[in-house]
Amino acid sequence: MTRTTDVLISGAGPTGLFLALWLTRLGVQVRIADPKPGPVQETRAIAVQARTLEFYDQLGLGDDAMARGRHFDRLNLFVRGQLRGAVRLHGVGRGLTPHPYLYILTQDQNEALLAQHLARLGVTVDWNTEVTTFTQDRGGVTATLEHGGQRETVHARYAAGCDGARSAVRHALGIPLSGGTYAQRFYVADLTLSGQVREGDVNLSLDDDHFLAFFPMPEPHRHRVVGQLSRDAPQDATFEAVRGELEANGLARVERLHWFSTYRVHHRVADRFRAGRAFLLGDAAHVHTPVGGQGMNTGLGDAANLAWKLAQAIHGGAAEALLDTYEPERRPFAVSLVNTTDRVFSGIVQNGPAARFVRLTVLPSVLPLLTRAEVVRRLLFLTVSQTRLHYPASPLSQGAVGRVRGGQRLPWVPQADGRSNFDRLRSLSWQVHTYGPPAPDVLSWCAQQALPLHVFPTTSASRRAGLDPLGIYLMRPDGYVGLALPTFDRAALDRYVARWVHVPPPAPAARHARPS
Repeated sequence: MTRTTDVLISGAGPTGLFLALWLTRLGVQVRIADPKPGPVQETRAIAVQARTLEFYDQLGLGDDAMARGRHFDRLNLFVRGQLRGAVRLHGVGRGLTPHPYLYILTQDQNEALLAQHLARLGVTVDWNTEVTTFTQDRGGVTATLEHGGQRETVHARYAAGCDGARSAVRHALGIPLSGGTYAQRFYVADLTLSGQVREGDVNLSLDDDHFLAFFPMPEPHRHRVVGQLSRDAPQDATFEAVRGELEANGLARVERLHWFSTYRVHHRVADRFRAGRAFLLGDAAHVHTPVGGQGMNTGLGDAANLAWKLAQAIHGGAAEALLDTYEPERRPFAVSLVNTTDRVFSGIVQNGPAARFVRLTVLPSVLPLLTRAEVVRRLLFLTVSQTRLHYPASPLSQGAVGRVRGGQRLPWVPQADGRSNFDRLRSLSWQVHTYGPPAPDVLSWCAQQALPLHVFPTTSASRRAGLDPLGIYLMRPDGYVGLALPTFDRAALDRYVARWVHVPPPAPAARHARPS
């Protein structure tokens, strides 16, 4: 028995589930398999950034996500048990995004959210199912799925490896995950705490030979704690090996241990994100330190970038050229992210007199001063929230109107009625935006191309966002500007549409895998 599907997804973590959900919404048949018995029960990754919440809004998950997590708006810095400064983050992204804050929504909560919405569309995950062999040719990919000793062959048009740092798909493709591993060992603990650590805030504690980071969890007084193991800690170190440093100086008092694990941190990026009809996403493509809460969010961004491209290829539009843009758009960001978090993390964990001086003296003095400046705080938010991420070198990114260029995320513009221009992105389709009355030629051209045209009024908010009243913005389905033109240019629009844009018929209901 060989079953067929459009896209085979290996791995049902947040990245694989989000990819499956977006594809299903676009009428693509998916099969998603994972060797785990079900969604993770541990918290693992804990934060979703503003750009992720914007994607969730696009797919209609936003309200559900906001009902499950919690905000935090301050970073407290302790040095040798003494509070030395605080950075207020509340509202720092106001006017930039509908989500101008940092938000706690743990990995297990994200997986439950995504799996539930996927199930509502009639798609279930094949748990306890492992992809054991994988081959491909010009016609598609063929994989063997093993479940409880039984084997099944699946043929798909495309495959997506969302199966983590030990990705079976990446290994089958022979793609190296280049980089290294930090010599230090670290631990992560899920704890209910009292003490000096501030409830609902992120708390960073620096000492002579170790650091501690406390992240608020959705439940009151519950924290995710990340720390560095001492060099003489045993390989099978338990929580008791680190309890003393946690409770030193009255910093924290452990009320309950929920779970504890030790690990090593890698900083690696796959040499390629695509090989033929197979793609790598999330931890299968890049792994790095947890600094900045970027890992899970970057995988979700990979899925948002690839999903509509796969759907368009399957529905018959600009297949190879469009799919070729996935790697050059996502890999450079992954490389930059790994390099940046590597530098920050190395500065925190390094030992030696110079490193200790920077960590214990310079950082506590400089950080509160720097972050008092609004421009610095907004730059930090833009970077951490991933709303600044753009694709300037992509062949999909063309044209410029004032401050807005092809490849940039569409600036968010709230409307007087409480809605915003982002609401139109929920169609997950190519569309044209104007922020002033469109010329008659724009109206007739959009009608000829069967492209939705959304006309927004010129307001002070649209002008602050850099959107020109005469500009024409051809939007990608993932909310990035594809083509930006200062005035109507039929030839430029026709060339762009002919190469990149496909307007499919209305998406059919989700289909299930069928035997061939």
